[in-house]
Amino acid sequence: MNCRLTTDGRFLHIYEATDKELAQIQYTFKPRIGNWRFHPLVKKKLWDGTISFIDKYNRIPVGCWDILANTCKKFGFEFFCEDFEQIIDYDLIFEDFEEWVRDFFSDHPKYGIGCPKEVRDYQIKSAYNILKFKMSCSEIATSAGKTLIMFIIFAYLISNKLANRYMIIVPNTSLILQAQEDFEDYNNDKLKFKIQPIHGGTDKRKSDCECIIGTFQSLVKREKEWFDDIDSCCVDEAHFTNANSVKTIISKCMNLKYRYGLSGTLKIDEKVAEYFTLQAYLGPFVNDISAKFLIDNKYASSVFVKVVRMSYLEVEIREKLQELRNRRHEFEGSQLLDIEKKLVIDNRRRFLYVVNFISKASKNSLVLFSDIKYGYGKKLYDWLRQNTDKDVFYVDGGTSPKIREEYFKRMEEGDNKVLCASFGTLSTGVSINSISNIFLTESYKSDKIIRQSIGRGMRLKEGKERVTIIDFVDDFSHKNKNYLRKHGDERCNTYKTQGFPFKIYEVSY
Repeated sequence: MNCRLTTDGRFLHIYEATDKELAQIQYTFKPRIGNWRFHPLVKKKLWDGTISFIDKYNRIPVGCWDILANTCKKFGFEFFCEDFEQIIDYDLIFEDFEEWVRDFFSDHPKYGIGCPKEVRDYQIKSAYNILKFKMSCSEIATSAGKTLIMFIIFAYLISNKLANRYMIIVPNTSLILQAQEDFEDYNNDKLKFKIQPIHGGTDKRKSDCECIIGTFQSLVKREKEWFDDIDSCCVDEAHFTNANSVKTIISKCMNLKYRYGLSGTLKIDEKVAEYFTLQAYLGPFVNDISAKFLIDNKYASSVFVKVVRMSYLEVEIREKLQELRNRRHEFEGSQLLDIEKKLVIDNRRRFLYVVNFISKASKNSLVLFSDIKYGYGKKLYDWLRQNTDKDVFYVDGGTSPKIREEYFKRMEEGDNKVLCASFGTLSTGVSINSISNIFLTESYKSDKIIRQSIGRGMRLKEGKERVTIIDFVDDFSHKNKNYLRKHGDERCNTYKTQGFPFKIYEVSY
């Protein structure tokens, strides 16, 4: 099988292949979306759940070259690609790159050789892999120094005149402020560069700068021409890449030489369409720095999970819920789940058990909730503020970035503080080193959200031995398991796969 890059560099064109080879590639590059059976259009038999990543001209997105190469290897097809040097930098030698990084940070008071935060070997290797493979995805767990890796890449590209304008796409304004501060800290006045933040309320015009850091919500509104001189792009928290706005931004960047995505929770099933989408827009996976690796090497705080499986509903209500589950052909699963969630936030005994548990915790705690509509998070906040001597703060999507930053700073000052926050605002990108306890007060099924949430407590701090996760599970089982109990079991599977030790405590009240 022979292929070549198209003139615009956006596709690999398969121009020579046998019928057998082509049939297999067309089959491989037409995967189904995850959980396709539950999609409304599939249920109505209007769609088979597949998405094709190969067009009628036998072209595939260039970022999927690794999938193409591996498919050929798996089935014994010969594979040749012209112009591969445009995809991989064969001239970049690791030893030379490592020497450059060590020299750049040699006199840094924090990150130089022998300093407390000396640049780590895996950080250099990760940055090297991203530069070597000009398009890539990397799963890099929280506390691994993701922003430092991003800066090393930026500094190398700018110093060696391999890029003129570097853009970082982030999901929220807090990450812009954090990245700006971190870049200045890492740079230590070595490079002369300007950073332009792009978010709601900032100037729409592009300034004379080397680095743009913007939210995808704001960047997506820019015209296509606005991106013409951007030749390097980083998608931070790249598990958002399936969002239409992120895909639109990347599609507008017609002159990218380097593009890559970083996230602590990026890897997914290789057979689903979402995996192909990640590679189509960013490229193949080149780094995998796991939470277990960081903990084992003492780069992150250890994690212990207490699963508090609570049984508190009356038998009559359990029986009614079981009846509804037996009639699930009459209801959507989401409707039954919503009923269970409403029972949780309305149950006073359950509420008092949870807040009393939180009130007895020592050191700083993060209390995560999902319900905003009915004010469950606010109720937790109000009770803790009125009934404990702790400093208690509240954050949800409506809290301004400035207030959030103030709360985060205050959480770092001393102990006996509690931050009540919605999963959406605190699951990604926030650094609070002093968190010793994380309470999951409502059920969340998403493996990504749970892993990101745990990551908030993994950052090292002097005197901090570990982070304890308290996972409240609502067991309404009667004959078979209820939805929230099943969610709890899935979270336990996440703890197992991530190597987080956990213990289940059965509680009835």
